[in-house]
Amino acid sequence: MSGLSGKLKADIKQLRGKDRKPLPVLFLTKKNYRIVILYRILNHFHKSTLASLLLLPLSLYYRLMTNRYCVDLPVDTPIGEGLRLNHCYCVVVNRKAIIGNNVYIGHSVTIGSNGDRYPVIGNNVLIAPGCLIIGDVKIGDNVIIGAGSLVVKDVEANSIIGGHPSKFLRVKE
Repeated sequence: MSGLSGKLKADIKQLRGKDRKPLPVLFLTKKNYRIVILYRILNHFHKSTLASLLLLPLSLYYRLMTNRYCVDLPVDTPIGEGLRLNHCYCVVVNRKAIIGNNVYIGHSVTIGSNGDRYPVIGNNVLIAPGCLIIGDVKIGDNVIIGAGSLVVKDVEANSIIGGHPSKFLRVKE
């Protein structure tokens, strides 16, 4: 899927899980829906000056939402479809980090830089609460990063890692 509608559908599918309430109800009652949907819309139009002006009220609302919940998710950060933020508290993502498809980001997660070095996160990655991913780190596809992990080295695909600093625990089955 590509384009705004495809990415929004993938994001909503990932966020929704087994919850079958109507989307407007979920948008109004769940902050993670609001932040992800607003991010996706603003991300799609952030390079267009005219669209940015037309979406200024939406941008201001996004800014208010992200400030209120301490979420630093710049709209120019490249994130693949199927983004899922859970709880939306204290999430920091560097604008130059690259994040793949179907990525779950728990609360209190930092995906940051070390000088001019930025993380690259693959597809189908689960980043549990409290993780720090710092610097020139490449995380492969289908990886689970345990809660409270400090990731400063590359992670192979299909792995489960954890600890502070992170260590390989086992191959994901």
